[in-house]
Amino acid sequence: MKKGAGVVIHKNVVFHGDYSIGNYTVIGEADNEHNIIIGKGICVGSFCLLYSGSKIGDSVEVDDYCAIYRNAIVGNRVKLLYGKNIYSNSYIGDDCIIGGNVPERMIVADKVTFMGEVAHSHYNPKSDWDTTDEPSPEVGTGSIIGVNALLIGGIKIGCDCYVSAGEILRHDLPDHSVFLKNQIHKITDFKGLLQTRY
Repeated sequence: MKKGAGVVIHKNVVFHGDYSIGNYTVIGEADNEHNIIIGKGICVGSFCLLYSGSKIGDSVEVDDYCAIYRNAIVGNRVKLLYGKNIYSNSYIGDDCIIGGNVPERMIVADKVTFMGEVAHSHYNPKSDWDTTDEPSPEVGTGSIIGVNALLIGGIKIGCDCYVSAGEILRHDLPDHSVFLKNQIHKITDFKGLLQTRY
């Protein structure tokens, strides 16, 4: 076990093995009775927040300045890149690389590389911000969401898909597809040029 300076670990934290925690990171909450469950071999950077009610798998790497919010589930061998957040009630599968903020209720399947961003549709601009639970995207196994790609609304991205960097996607994407220059292509059209993670 390795723990940096100024680390706070509240009593509601359950570790299932060795861990490494950087400086000034806070894990759990003093006024929350829900446990945070953390698997073995987790490595958390400095200035991170891991909230109660979340469940974090084995061999997860969390870079500096990241947060994992309440009731989020993070699978095994996930890498959360510098300064990114996984918000409440979201789900991240195993072997994912997360380089974009994951909003509430988003589902990310196994072996996904997510480097994009998400925006809700905001169909009712008159409703109170905190009371509106609009659907979040779902990303299928093995898919890659490029840097600064924007997913809008509760869309479903299939398995083995590739959304190119900077694209804006407002609709579902079928399995084995590439979304490039605002058009859907079959991934077989890019044989030898694109690789997915499984």
